[in-house]
Amino acid sequence: MSSMRITRLDKIVDDEKAIDKICKSGTLGNKLGLLRVMSPDNPFRARMGSAILTEMLSRHRRIDHREHPLMVGYFSTLGFEVSHLKTGEGDMTDGTTSIERKEGDFMDSLFDDRWLRQLGAMREEAEHSFLVVTKSYNDIKDECSERGVSEQVLTGFIAALCAVGYTPLFVDDKWDATVIMRKIMDKIADDTTRLYVPRPRSPKASAYRDAIIESFPKIGIKTRRKIVKEYPSMAHLCTATVEDLVAIEGIGEKTAKRIHEILHAI
Repeated sequence: MSSMRITRLDKIVDDEKAIDKICKSGTLGNKLGLLRVMSPDNPFRARMGSAILTEMLSRHRRIDHREHPLMVGYFSTLGFEVSHLKTGEGDMTDGTTSIERKEGDFMDSLFDDRWLRQLGAMREEAEHSFLVVTKSYNDIKDECSERGVSEQVLTGFIAALCAVGYTPLFVDDKWDATVIMRKIMDKIADDTTRLYVPRPRSPKASAYRDAIIESFPKIGIKTRRKIVKEYPSMAHLCTATVEDLVAIEGIGEKTAKRIHEILHAI
């Protein structure tokens, strides 16, 4: 539905064909966005509401019953169903996104190839899959030291996870981890990018002037500064003769002639 992202939703609130398309194949974010701009008396509002409800009901968010009781309690309060998840579904899933959680068993995973196979299976089952570790990295390093495992083994293991697309997210507070995992699922389900990327400010006119001067043959930052000191604007620079340019430290006669030629090219 990328085409919907470049279309103002308020422009299609009365377009039945466009609304049907969103109802059938649009993301939840598309549907919610369109519903927000629909007036209460819009004849397609009920249809859109029904499509949203259908999608929400299809999102079967579940947590594995073998999870830590505290995690089960937290996720249950957020509407997750406690059930038996199969291999490949992780510890929490909504059918589209699966999340594997590790804590005390993270160290055991270093020497258990079966866990890596589980991650592979999770990737096959879900479109998106993540690894969350509810333990601080410093605590894990301390555990390595206690077990006599070198830190190089740990960093190598984490690097290997990153290389296959499972960058561990370390969140030592279980409630914070719960909120983050639920939010990950929300973001993916909504398919709406909300990261704020500030637009770069328009460069000052002097920045363009500097770029033009530095584009001249054999003119770098230092020489450009010397030129600007003598000729602060392009208009001033255009009045300079070849002899004037040669008088600036760092500019030879050949370079001066070339700059003069460029400035007065027709």
